[in-house]
Amino acid sequence: MFVIFNPFAARATPGTSNQPVKTTPISSPYADGQKAKPTHTSTVKPQATPTKTVKPTPIPTKAVEPTPTPVPVVALVNWDNATSVKYTINAVNVRSTPYTDGAIVSTLEAGAEVTIYGSINGEAVSNSPIWYRISDQNSNPEYIYSGLLTTEKPAPAPAPANSNANCTGTEGQMVDVNLSAQWATFCNNGKVDNSFAITSGQPDLPTPTGIYHVFNKQSPTTFYSPWPVGSPYYYEPTHINYALEFKEGGFFLHDAWWRSTYGPGTNVPHTDPQFGEMTGTHGCVVMSTDQAGWLYGWAPMGTTVNIHY
Repeated sequence: MFVIFNPFAARATPGTSNQPVKTTPISSPYADGQKAKPTHTSTVKPQATPTKTVKPTPIPTKAVEPTPTPVPVVALVNWDNATSVKYTINAVNVRSTPYTDGAIVSTLEAGAEVTIYGSINGEAVSNSPIWYRISDQNSNPEYIYSGLLTTEKPAPAPAPANSNANCTGTEGQMVDVNLSAQWATFCNNGKVDNSFAITSGQPDLPTPTGIYHVFNKQSPTTFYSPWPVGSPYYYEPTHINYALEFKEGGFFLHDAWWRSTYGPGTNVPHTDPQFGEMTGTHGCVVMSTDQAGWLYGWAPMGTTVNIHY
C-alpha cells in the first residue's frame, strides 16, 4: 500500500477550529458581473396638519334708522248730526289729512257738489283752521279746506251760442248733445240743470245723430276693444267709472279720465296739455269723471238723449 503524501494538505493547528469567515458586504455597484440595483431609502415627509383658521364671530351692526318725520296730530272730527251740501268755488284738491301737505286723494272741478259729514281743526289757511270732512265715519278720511266751499249752487256754465240747446217746453229729463259745439245741455222739465263741454267721435268714427234713450247703466265697468290688435282703432281694456249706454253697438255717455280737456277741437287730432297727442272718441260722448258721476246720478233709465249738429 502506498501512502501518498500531499505536501499541500492543510495541517490542522492544534487548539484551533475552522470558523466561518465573515465577509464585508460588497458595496460596489457591480457584483457577480451584474449591476446592482441601488436601494433607495424613501423619506416619508410628515403630512402637515392644516391649521384651522378660527374666524371671529361677527358682531351684528345695528342699522341706524332715520328719525321719522312726526305725523301731524289730527284733532277729533266734530261729526254733524245730519249731512249738508256745499259746492266747490274753484277746482279743489281733496286731501287725506286737514293739512296742505296731506296726500291728494282726488281733485274736484269748480261747482262740484260735496257732502259734508263734519268739521275739524287743521292747518290754518286764510286765517281759519276749519276743514270739512267729506267722507263718512266708515270710510278713509277725506278733507277739503272750508274756504274753498260755498253753500250757493253755481249757475250752469252758459251754453255756446251755436249749441242750439233749448230746454223750454221739454218734459222730464233730456240730454242735448251738440256735435258742432262739442257741448251737452241737461234739461229737466223746461229748465237747465247743467251744461258742460264734451268730446265726441273722431272723424273716422263719428257719434251717431238722432234721438235715443238710456237703456243700460254700469258703474264701474271695463270696455274691451271690438277691433283686433293691430287695428288703428284698437285700445287696451279700459276701466270706466260711469257709463250710460244710449244706442246698441256700444255707444255710451261716459267718463274719460285719460283726457284733461273737452270741447271744440277735441274730437279731431290735437295735443292734450296733460296727456299728449290724441283725437276724438270711437263714437261715444265723453266728459270728466266728476261730470259723468253727476250725470249717472241725475239720469234715470229711459232718459232721452238728443244728438245733433
